[in-house]
Amino acid sequence: MTGVPHNRLTHGEAEVQQVASVLRSGMWAMGPQVRQLEADLAGRLGRKHAVAVGSGLGALRLTLLGLGIQPGDDVLVPAYSCVALPNAVLSCGARPVAVDVLPDRLTIDPAAAAAAAGPRTRAIVAVHTFGVPADIAALRRTGLALIEDCAHGIAVAGMGSLGDAAITSFYATKLIGAGEGGAIISDNAQLGEFAARSRDYGDQAADARRLNDKMTDIEAALARSQLARLAEMIERREAIARRYREALAPLAENGRLVLPWASGSRIWYRFAIGTPNGGAEAFAARLRRRGIGAELPVCDWRDDPSVHLVSTRLYRSLVSLPIYPTLTAAEQDAVIAAVHEACRDTTR
Repeated sequence: MTGVPHNRLTHGEAEVQQVASVLRSGMWAMGPQVRQLEADLAGRLGRKHAVAVGSGLGALRLTLLGLGIQPGDDVLVPAYSCVALPNAVLSCGARPVAVDVLPDRLTIDPAAAAAAAGPRTRAIVAVHTFGVPADIAALRRTGLALIEDCAHGIAVAGMGSLGDAAITSFYATKLIGAGEGGAIISDNAQLGEFAARSRDYGDQAADARRLNDKMTDIEAALARSQLARLAEMIERREAIARRYREALAPLAENGRLVLPWASGSRIWYRFAIGTPNGGAEAFAARLRRRGIGAELPVCDWRDDPSVHLVSTRLYRSLVSLPIYPTLTAAEQDAVIAAVHEACRDTTR
C-alpha cells in the first residue's frame, strides 16, 4: 500500500451514465437536470423551494442578499468554520462577527451568539459542523434571521427544516459530490424567486448582485446520482466511524487523544480527533510520514486568535482522518495503526 488519501471521490457507473446522457442531450447548462435536482432536494427536505446554483458560497451569498442583508449589517458566523462564510458576508458589504463554538459539538454556541448580537445584527449562519447538528431551536430564540449551512450534513433528519433557509454545497468531496455546485432550500417564496432570478445576469438590468451563479446540467446529473444513493453512502461512513471509535477508544481513555462527539443525530462527514497540547500540525505530519492523508480540517481565518478560546483550541488540536465510502478495511487498518504509533511518539 502506497498510502491512504485524506479524501477520495465516490462514484461509479451510475455517475458515468448520467453525465454521458447529459453530454448526448446537448443541454449542458440550466436544463432539465437542474430543474429535477431542485425538485428532488425540495422533496427530500420537505421544503417548498430549492434553487440550484454554482457553489455553496454562491448559495450563501444569494441567501444573505435575499433575506435583506445590506452594507453595515452584522452577521454572526461560527469562529470555527470555513472562510467561505465570512467571504459570503463580506461580499454583501456586511460585517462577519465571529462567535465561539461549543467544545464538544463544534457548532455555534447559542449563548455566545445571543451575547454577540447587537443593534446592527441581522442574521446567524449556523453550520452543522462535520455532520453534527447545530442547536437551531436555541438559536431561533435570538429572533434573528437564521440560515442553516448543511454543507456537512444535508441528510440529517430535521436539518434545513427550522431555519429561514438552508444552503448546501456539492463540492467534489462533500457528502454529495458534483465537482462544484450548491443549493438554497426554503419555504420562503420571495427568497426562492430572488435566488432563481439572481443566479443568472442574462437579459436583466445591470446589478452587482447578479453574477454568474448558474449550475450546469452535468453537475446536476452528478448530484442527482449521488443523492439517489446518499443513504447507502452515509451508512458506510457510519460503519467506518464506529470502527475508528472502537479501535481508538484505548487512546482516548489514556488521554492521548479526544474522540469526536457521537450521537444518533449526527452523520460522519468528518472524523476529527483532538490531539493533546494543541499539537495538530505535528500530529498530522507524523501521520503523513506514515502514508496517511491527515489534515487540519479548517484553516483559521480570524484576525485575533486570543479571542474565541474554544475555537482557538480546536484550530490547534483537531486532525481529520480519512473517512469516505470507498475506504477499505485494509486502508482503515493502516490509519488506525498509524494513529497508535503517532500517539506513542508524542509520549516519548
